[in-house]
Amino acid sequence: MPGGRDSVLSVFAAKVRRMRGRLAVRAVLVAAVPVGAVLVATVLSGCGAGMPHASLTTTPVPTPAEGCVSDDEQRLGGVALDVGNGATVQGVVLGAGGTGIVFANQAGDTLCTWKGWVGPLLAKGYRALVFDYSGGPADQDVIAGIDALRRRSVQKVFLVGASMGANAVLAAAAQARPPVAGVVSLSAHTDISGVDALAAVRKLTAPVFFVAAKDDVTAGADAQRFYDACPSPDKKVDLEVGGLHGISLLDDATSTTIEAFLRNH
Repeated sequence: MPGGRDSVLSVFAAKVRRMRGRLAVRAVLVAAVPVGAVLVATVLSGCGAGMPHASLTTTPVPTPAEGCVSDDEQRLGGVALDVGNGATVQGVVLGAGGTGIVFANQAGDTLCTWKGWVGPLLAKGYRALVFDYSGGPADQDVIAGIDALRRRSVQKVFLVGASMGANAVLAAAAQARPPVAGVVSLSAHTDISGVDALAAVRKLTAPVFFVAAKDDVTAGADAQRFYDACPSPDKKVDLEVGGLHGISLLDDATSTTIEAFLRNH
């Protein structure tokens, strides 16, 4: 029938038009694929050879100066003391506050010896710098410690040293400009490791506290000689009973006396 045939042809024509539409859309999509492929390939090639890799940046944990120093203490207070000629000394600043103390070790000790003693002072608001010697003149190591504290805005600096460290702090105090607030000498000798403490105290005008044991070989007699030779108007000598030397003198009574000296200056 003519009418039936026309109806079938109309339906067929409509299907052809729909198929052409779909093919047109598919052609557009296919045409877009190479662009996307290029973009993807570019991104992927940036992650492969020939392109720099993105990496996570982490702050390295500094190696503690000694085993007694925690990672946090080293990170917050670690210092490289400039002792001249390109040499540095490793030290650690502990505590906070405007009054600081440089502690100088006796021969054979590390900064850990003093670090174990300074806790009560830190709790009272002092700042402490402990360090290991460079192997050069010990008084120059102490001077570098003074400079390090002053760069951290410490206005008042004391020096405390035992045995060889006592010689070092006496010699450093005679050179420091501006002058230090005070010096504590535990068992200094007139001359040890090339540091002439007697010559230094003859020029020393800062407050000074000489401590030694009466029977400690020559240290007891030397403490009295230092006291007599020192021109400082503010000086004190304490000759303890017995023969203990250096940091071994720091019993509760002597520690309290030293703390009073620091507090009063």
